[in-house]
Amino acid sequence: MKKIVAVTCLALAGASTAMAQQPPKAATTTAQLVAMCQQRNDVAQQNFCHGFGQGVFDTYLISRHPKNAPAFICAEGNGLTRQQHLDNFIKWTSANPQFNQMSAADTVLRYLGETYPCKKG
Repeated sequence: MKKIVAVTCLALAGASTAMAQQPPKAATTTAQLVAMCQQRNDVAQQNFCHGFGQGVFDTYLISRHPKNAPAFICAEGNGLTRQQHLDNFIKWTSANPQFNQMSAADTVLRYLGETYPCKKG
């Protein structure tokens, strides 16, 4: 009986390690977000796109710690509308298809960081 318990524990430990190594599946991929955002005549999809992008950016702003996670996006004062940002994001994703199956939230942050990097020093 002790052998069965020991073998079961080892099997479960191995399974949990294997599961921990798998990256989480994106709830909304970049490709899905872009497909929705390109539906310019669908008000619901446009609202989702604008809200998703704003939500990702707002979460970035309130969740970073100035000492532990310094700013890497400095988009203040660029004068673009939300729709212009969205259009630029869609163009950027076309040039960077390697992110299509990644989390849309991660890709939005990557786009903003590359497009509006903070000055060093």
